[in-house]
Amino acid sequence: MMTDVSGGSDGRSVVKSNTHIPYSPLRSRREVLAGLSSLVLATTLGCGRGDRTTTPPLTTTSKLPALFDHRITRWGQDPWSRGSYSYLGPGASSATRRMLARPIDNRLFFAGEATDTEHPATVHGALASGQRAAIEIQEASKPGLIVVIGAGVAGLGAARDLTAAGREVVVLESRQRIGGRVWSDTVGGAPVDLGGSWLHGLRDNPLTDLAASLDIDLIRTDYEDAVLFDADGRLVDWSNLDHLYDLVEDMLSSSRSTKSMATAVDELRRQVEDEDRRHLEYVLASEIDHWFAAGPEDLAFSGVHEGGWSRGGDAVPATSYRPIIEHLATGLDVRLGHPVSEVIRTESGIRITTEETEFHGGAVVITVPLGVLQAGTIRFDPALPTVKSTAIQTLGMGTMDKVVLHFEEPFWDPDVDLIAYASSEPGRFIEWYNAIPWTGHPILVGFNAGRPAVEVESWSDERILTASLDVLGRLRW
Repeated sequence: MMTDVSGGSDGRSVVKSNTHIPYSPLRSRREVLAGLSSLVLATTLGCGRGDRTTTPPLTTTSKLPALFDHRITRWGQDPWSRGSYSYLGPGASSATRRMLARPIDNRLFFAGEATDTEHPATVHGALASGQRAAIEIQEASKPGLIVVIGAGVAGLGAARDLTAAGREVVVLESRQRIGGRVWSDTVGGAPVDLGGSWLHGLRDNPLTDLAASLDIDLIRTDYEDAVLFDADGRLVDWSNLDHLYDLVEDMLSSSRSTKSMATAVDELRRQVEDEDRRHLEYVLASEIDHWFAAGPEDLAFSGVHEGGWSRGGDAVPATSYRPIIEHLATGLDVRLGHPVSEVIRTESGIRITTEETEFHGGAVVITVPLGVLQAGTIRFDPALPTVKSTAIQTLGMGTMDKVVLHFEEPFWDPDVDLIAYASSEPGRFIEWYNAIPWTGHPILVGFNAGRPAVEVESWSDERILTASLDVLGRLRW
């Protein structure tokens, strides 16, 4: 399948079907990370339990127009995700992911983005992991029903391939919807992804061809098409931060060990002073927290260097991910509202217990998020081997949340992709993406990641909205 990049109605780059995507790196600032390894990072594979309240037009502060609708996510508090996506914490490496993925007794198989070593923390990494588990089951030649736990992308991918191979498959999903950490909702009449949003690495991503087959336009994101505002709201020239990007790049490339980068970051902070300190905190949060959903205090150097770099740039589906998820689920036996409490290995196979019933089969594919495994939500009998449980606890589960604001009219430059803010409160509401190109509506999507996101999740909706609007009201366009 070949693809094409052409101009949208507003002059933006739109990926359509049937021509070639030329490789052109989009992130000259974000080559800080790309240049270190072949890593591809997920901007929000998962981003939270949304506030589904549709608000009447709300009079906002300062010069802002009225707020028509909004959503707030809290993925860290969602009991069926317990975070957004995985990362390598101190002591973890790609071998830790491989251990998590390893089957047990040819009956328990594991999938999900946390098990994928090439593209962890991405939607297409989740899909690949499900497809890998399906192959493992086929090679194990286990007869009987195959139970898939979780109707996210990994679970749907596994179930789809197994069903196509003629196996009897049932998918058990805790929520009352499919998609898992990929969740599309309607905000003020516009489809918006509250979880995974981007297709990363269009040239190598199988979802690119799938989107084309479904006639879904992919709207390119140019991370260089960005403006930066200082804490007082004035515009800042990006070149003023070049030396700080260089410092961060040198620090990240200084080690590939599984040690924490906390000490190195502390040393980096001691090298700067005055205004540079605030700008450094922006660079650290943008280049680390907002890529890994975890800060340097929680991340190993090895986490920066893992995975395979996918080329071709990133894009957002104009329809949201919804039609892609629905396509993956077509023809599958998916049971919603079926949270699994026990996975039991029996002499003849496996027994899966839910709140309402039991399922007996030959094998199970466990695709629940890493955070759910860490929380012990599912009981395993016999208990998981020590090496498996150690892998589960050594990997990290990051938090990235969104604040989606639908205004009555735009007050920002509609041709800018990214609005950055060097906050005086490090990490809070520092990045906002212009969703007009994806949705055709005056929508901004704000992000919090890592420890700041965990802190903000504890706030009330009113406080989150007030803080968001306060930041946006300071910006001097």
